[in-house]
Formats: sequence, structure tokens, C-alpha cells
Amino acid sequence: MWKKPIEPETNEPTTESAPKAPTPRAAPSGSSSIIGTSIVLHGDITGDEDLVVKGNVEGTLNLPNNNIKIDPEGEVKADLKAQKISVGGKVEGNLVGSERVVIEKSGQVVGNIVAPRVALEDGCKFKGSVEMNMDSTSKPTVKDLGTSTNTGQSQAPKTDKASSSSGLTRASGTT
Repeated sequence: MWKKPIEPETNEPTTESAPKAPTPRAAPSGSSSIIGTSIVLHGDITGDEDLVVKGNVEGTLNLPNNNIKIDPEGEVKADLKAQKISVGGKVEGNLVGSERVVIEKSGQVVGNIVAPRVALEDGCKFKGSVEMNMDSTSKPTVKDLGTSTNTGQSQAPKTDKASSSSGLTRASGTT
């Protein structure tokens, strides 16, 4: 049986380089990140991929070119900005959707909504105001929402007689 010769050890310093910091990279198309049910996160989240929140988040979620989904077990105290926002859990904060905001049947939102299309499913809970009359050239911002509900100072506007007399109700208040 043939054996490979053992090389002698040397005491010379190695020339290994220090570990490099990860470089940001573009997310593959259709990818998404998940904040799991046992995760509690405090801070600002930005990125270039979709996000699913199943845990607890406090801060801001800013994904203007992507989608945010708050699952039924998710709890968020943050302002959200994305193309499409879907809420099945609890959100305390303002929602800005450049395309659409949906509050699902299991969703509970305390905050204001700015989006060209808004859907409040039967059974959801919502307290705040809705702004839908944006033109196609303007992008919504958190400034459009007024004071954030995170400070506890936001107030939903009251229904005025002029809009009630036409048989239509305003989109603010609790459903």
C-alpha cells in the first residue's frame, strides 16, 4: 500500500486575508424575505424584494418597489411604504401603497392609508382615513398622511354633512 509523504510543518505566518463584509446584491426576481413568528425586530427596514411579516416589527418598512404582506399572526407598529400592501394581522401606522392597499378579513389597522386603490374586506377592523384621489404622476409619501399614528396624535377626520347628504359615506372611521 502506497502512502503519501507527510509534509513538514512550518512556523511561517499565513497570508490569509481578513473576512470581507457582505456586498449588497440585487434580489432575484420573485424572491421574498420572511420575518418569522418568533422574530421581534426594532428598526428601519429597506430593500429590493418582497417582505412577509409573521413576527413583530416596530419602526419603518420602506420597500417602494416591492410588496409587503402582514400575515394574520404578524404585529407591526410602523409606517409602511410599498407598491402593494396586504394586511391580515395587526398594524398601527400609516400605509402608503403606490398601487394598492388591502386590509384582509382578519386585518386590523389603526392609521391612515394613501393609495390609488384600497380594499377593505368584510370583517376587517380599520380606524383612520383613506386618500385615494392621487393623479398617476404623483407618488404618495408619508407626508401625505399627516401625523403618524406611532406618536399617538393622529385623528381620523369626522364625516361631514355635505358628503353624507349625497348618500355616500366617507372612507374614514371604523369598519
